[in-house]
Amino acid sequence: MSKGRLRPAAGLAVLSLCSLPFAPAHALSCLPHDVARTYEQAAQSDDTYIVVHGTLTFDESRLPKTDWQNQQKTPPNTLIPARLEGQALTRKGFVAPFTRPITFNVQCLGPWCASAESGTPYLAFLRRTDGQSGAGTSGSSDTGNSYQLDINACGGMGFAEPSEQALETVVQCFRGGPCKPQHPRP
Repeated sequence: MSKGRLRPAAGLAVLSLCSLPFAPAHALSCLPHDVARTYEQAAQSDDTYIVVHGTLTFDESRLPKTDWQNQQKTPPNTLIPARLEGQALTRKGFVAPFTRPITFNVQCLGPWCASAESGTPYLAFLRRTDGQSGAGTSGSSDTGNSYQLDINACGGMGFAEPSEQALETVVQCFRGGPCKPQHPRP
């Protein structure tokens, strides 16, 4: 939009817009959600991650909802007790049984919140929290470790209904093979 003077007709339009309720001025801009980039992010983190392919179940009524009239009240993190049932990644592929409670962290970036459906297959990069779930559930395994899946409006650390190609890519990354994001950072 160029800077300049408003013409009379444009001034009426501006007055009309001033009477509308406040709306966000910018849209959320995300990089394409990429399995290799997410793998690299987890591998470079100081946190410990495991990768699991399984079915995520949780109480959908606990998902955050944006109050468009009071957007600043939207919580940045909503911790939901959940369960992930499937297989964890090993050098042989997704073969290690994984069935346990986890903490599902549904994050909001301003008014834009992640969405999810219970019962959906996920490729999940689970961050180990060592018993610090914070969701009102232990979320811990027999070893005392807890796991958390963080998702946001740009994808985060989970991929709903992952393709076979996505699963093959993460196995290849884990085995030390080529692990190149499909969409480089700008």
